[in-house]
Amino acid sequence: MQYLRIEDEINYSKKRYEIRKTIESIFLHEGYIQMEPPTFEDFDRYTYLNKRLTRESMVKVIGGGSEVFILRPDITTSIIKSLIPRWQKDLKLKLFYNSTVYRNQESESVKEIKQMGVEYLGEDSLKADKEVILLALKILNELNDMFILEMSSSKYINGLFNKIDAEENVKKQLKNLIYRKNRYELMSFIEDLNLSKDIYDILANIMDFQGSIEAVEYKIKQYYMNQEMEEALCEIKSLNEVIESEGYKDKIQVDMSMITELDYYDGLIFKGYLPNSYKAIINGGRYDSFTKMFGNKVPAIGFCIDIDELTEMKSKEVD
Repeated sequence: MQYLRIEDEINYSKKRYEIRKTIESIFLHEGYIQMEPPTFEDFDRYTYLNKRLTRESMVKVIGGGSEVFILRPDITTSIIKSLIPRWQKDLKLKLFYNSTVYRNQESESVKEIKQMGVEYLGEDSLKADKEVILLALKILNELNDMFILEMSSSKYINGLFNKIDAEENVKKQLKNLIYRKNRYELMSFIEDLNLSKDIYDILANIMDFQGSIEAVEYKIKQYYMNQEMEEALCEIKSLNEVIESEGYKDKIQVDMSMITELDYYDGLIFKGYLPNSYKAIINGGRYDSFTKMFGNKVPAIGFCIDIDELTEMKSKEVD
């Protein structure tokens, strides 16, 4: 972020420090331990693991032996890569981080994005899902009580796409259109595909599958659902009951068309928004299957907070 006046930059830094300390105190109170993730990642390995991130967005570095590395574009991958190969049976870890990720911008400059977040590893029960999402709600409520948290389960989209008979590049384009909420292009795209009526009808209406859990359940039950899609609905209903019991009923929206930027989630996914924010402040979910790529399948759930976006918003509130 560029500033004309030194005073403005100092005030921004002060506000960011205050926000970080507030969030850190909540993490510590809930029993999370700080960890500093590795800075560099192997380029080829990372692009294989995270297919939704474009290669152009990654900041590349040449090592002393001409190896190609990248500055970490995602902290979860860095933490998992470091811990999972050494995982011990029955181990449970509650970790938090306060760090930076790096992305190339279209202007050809490198963007540093300050993030904080948590990873809860080793607990596969609904208890962990409840704890982590309630932690996200607690932080949002501390920042601004006018927040909204959207949630879904990636099992719904995964179950749907498992029934789509198309090449992987076609499925990737479909996911990108849904991710961008581009209804017009999505309709145009599916017209040219040889889809069954059941699948076509879902894709044509998928962006309407959002609202209260009652409204969403009514809508999606009018269309095809396989076992994985039904599991997604059951999981969200169970979690929604817990959230409502904690007094957050008016703060929750369900969006079964939700797709995340990083494609490693395999269960609960959620995004948190503050007033006048078009961009999610919090992104998170469960990613058990992703850990298996590093040698051990370990239950894992977490979320990250965009500290830069949050600081800009809080600074505007003061102004």
